[in-house]
Amino acid sequence: MEDAPTEQTPPAETQAPAGMVEVPAGPFRFGRGRGREASLGRFWIDTTPVTNADYLRFVDDHHRPAPRHWPREGLPDELLELPVVYVTYAEAEAYAEALGKRLPTPAQFEKAARGTEGLRYPWGNGLRARATNTRETGLGQLESVHAFPRGASPYGCLDLAGNVLHWTRTGDGGDVRVLKGGSFLRFVAASAWSDEAPQEARLPDLGFRCVWLPG
Repeated sequence: MEDAPTEQTPPAETQAPAGMVEVPAGPFRFGRGRGREASLGRFWIDTTPVTNADYLRFVDDHHRPAPRHWPREGLPDELLELPVVYVTYAEAEAYAEALGKRLPTPAQFEKAARGTEGLRYPWGNGLRARATNTRETGLGQLESVHAFPRGASPYGCLDLAGNVLHWTRTGDGGDVRVLKGGSFLRFVAASAWSDEAPQEARLPDLGFRCVWLPG
């Protein structure tokens, strides 16, 4: 599922949506360890995972079902900036399409996380205290998507190695999708790390973010 990418995109013709950062076109290291050289066209990626507040707007605007763990009486303010979880691959894909975006490929996620230098983690090559929400932090729960600025990637993205796992745009018609990132339930994840899950999975530590391609 993770062959070296050669995807290219046309020059930008419209302005990128708010809350996203540009990842320039060009080569990067893809895969475990030092990886292998690959190349991607320019794209934009959400600076944070999609939040409950973001997903609530989608639910309201498009008459979609809310995640099963949301309180029936409505979301309290303290939950709004947490990453949305318990969404399937199809639900994440529907959200992205509604906004004119798409889910990132594993390669796009990885480039956004490790930059062009093949960093082991989004923030560098060594562990850093309070850089992300994983089992090492001992918090044991989701945190705000803005709670760990020390874990920013070279492009300024947050939560690429913790807080929530991410769905990625993978597969050839099968029902298994590649997951990237890390989560509050797992130990810190290197940028090249990946796992898999059935596309129908709903997990307490599985969310997503989106990419946007110009043209």
